[in-house]
Order: sequence, then C-alpha cells, then structure tokens
Amino acid sequence: MLHKKEFFSVRTSAVQAFNNTFDVYASGHKPDQIFYILTKKFLNHINSFAVILNGTNFNDISDNTDQVDHASAKVLLRAAFESYLTMSHIFFNDSKLTDYRILLYQYSGLKERIEKLPREDLDPTILEKISKEEETFKQLKDSIFKQGAELNINKKYIKKALSEGWRAGNGWITIGERSSLPKKYVETVYPYLCGYSHSGYESYMQLICDEMLSLEELECKQSSLYFWATFLLAYFCQSYVSFTTNFKSDVELEGLTDVGNFLLKYKNIYPN
Repeated sequence: MLHKKEFFSVRTSAVQAFNNTFDVYASGHKPDQIFYILTKKFLNHINSFAVILNGTNFNDISDNTDQVDHASAKVLLRAAFESYLTMSHIFFNDSKLTDYRILLYQYSGLKERIEKLPREDLDPTILEKISKEEETFKQLKDSIFKQGAELNINKKYIKKALSEGWRAGNGWITIGERSSLPKKYVETVYPYLCGYSHSGYESYMQLICDEMLSLEELECKQSSLYFWATFLLAYFCQSYVSFTTNFKSDVELEGLTDVGNFLLKYKNIYPN
C-alpha cells in the first residue's frame, strides 16, 4: 500500500528529528518544556494512530474478532491535528507573539483546572497545590497585561482571550488556516475527523458502511487515512526543523529528503 509506506517513511524522519533534538527542549526553561511536551504528544498520537490502523481485536475474549478500527484511528488523528495547530499557533506563526501566547496558554489551562476542580473532601496537600496554582494564576494575568501592552495589543482583545481561552474564541479551522497547512486540507480533513470525535450521525453512516465492506475496500479507506496523516506529519517535520534550526543555533538537522519528496509529489492535491 503506497500511502502506508510513505507514512512510515515520514514517521521515521519525524521521530529521528525529535530524538536528535528533544534534550535541548526537555532540559530548558518553561517555554522549551511546553514545546517538548506538545511535540511528544503529537508524535504519540501519530504512533497510536498507526498501531490501531494495523488492526485490533477482542481475541482474548472471543475468537475471530480481528478488525480495522477506523473510528478510533480518526479520533487520534484529530488529536494529533489539534496538537500540531497548538504548536503552530504558539511557536511557529509569529515569533514576536510566542512569549505572550505561552502565557495565555498557561493561564487558560490553570483557569480551567481551578474553576472546575471540586474542592470538597480534598486532601490538604492537594488544597495546598491549588492555592499555589491560584497565586501563579494571578501572576500570569499580570504578566499577560504587561506583555500585551508592550506588544500594543488592544486590552479588549486581551480580556477576550482571558475570558474565552488561549485561542481567544477562534475555532480550530481558523487556527488551522493561519498555520502552514494548506487551507483546503484544513477545511476538508479536520471537519471530517471531528464527526468521529463527536459521535455525529455522519460517523454512524461511515461505520455502517464499514460493516459491509470487503477487506480490499477497507484497505482503500486505510490508504486515505495514511495519506492525510502523512501530509500532517510532513508539515510538522518542516515546521519542527525550521523552528529548531532557527532558534537553537547549536543544533544541526539534516534536510529531510523523504518529507520534501512527499510534499513535492502531492503539491497539487491541496494547493496553498
């Protein structure tokens, strides 16, 4: 299967690039660590996607239950998609806004946890941790307004971001259109994957169709998924290598020939 072979080739390049450089991020300051974790999260989703597409079963309970679980693979691919868009928005799109967006990203995560975590009957050590996080939360808010002023960002926009989250009310499609990914790819692939995450009726229709497909037809569906995943991986590789070589001058990464060849080969599928 052509696209499966391409997927594993580009996956190898992505993992090797990460393995050769992750220590400069993992051992760095907070922004570097956030970048490291987001990258690892992205690659883990991609890896689990490949494991599931290789076939799953319930043979430990019942014989002859081998299947290709397309629905779960699509949920994981969507998660990888969002991980890449998060990295792109914070780190790749506009370097002068990176520090500001990192603060917003941290603030939004703490806000979610502080507001939704139940306080009743909690262990004193957990309550102490919450108290420290609340203090960090207040400090982040002050830092956001300070950096926002230095960047001449409108206070109205800052308040909107503090209220609505680090994406400031922008949907994933909008964030995707501002990334390096081709607009047509974002607008076509992401909504399709969302149907499986949200258990929409469209996912039901697809899964009913799967029940009636032959093995050859299921493999054809696999091919499309491998292609979409490889496309995402290839853009990740380009962005990761560019970002790392620009901001970590002591790191050297070879040009990823297979990535460039893949994108050149399919440049007309999703033109920019």
